Amino acid sequence: MVTGSAETVDPPQMADAPIFLIDRDDGVRDSLKVLLESYGFKVQAFAGRAEFLAKATAQPGSCLILSFNRHIVDGLDMLAALRQRRVMTPALFVVGGGNAATRASALAAGAAAYLERPVEEKTLIRAIIDALHDRGHSNSSMSA
Repeated sequence: MVTGSAETVDPPQMADAPIFLIDRDDGVRDSLKVLLESYGFKVQAFAGRAEFLAKATAQPGSCLILSFNRHIVDGLDMLAALRQRRVMTPALFVVGGGNAATRASALAAGAAAYLERPVEEKTLIRAIIDALHDRGHSNSSMSA
């Protein structure tokens, strides 16, 4: 889960940058969505890969948050499938129960960040902001 912090992080004017949040757990997905929206992000939340691929609207400047608890392979498979489709949108992994091997696999697959739960609120927001800023050197269009 995400933990609070006394230090705040104010995102720059990024309200138009859509965040695509994928997590199977309704409670985690809903709480992350509320948190990100409280920072002014526009969030579209999905229960899994199939729902995301079926419903996601192509939008430049977006960011993916792949949130998994013990199902990291699903996230790695999803990122690989997106990269095969030339979707180069920055992807952040938020993982429960990860380890050094899954971290290395996610980063090797092109993840912009790999965060282990519990993740501090400011760390998550900073990772999103960094991913959105760094997208300039890649094709960030969503063409799923």
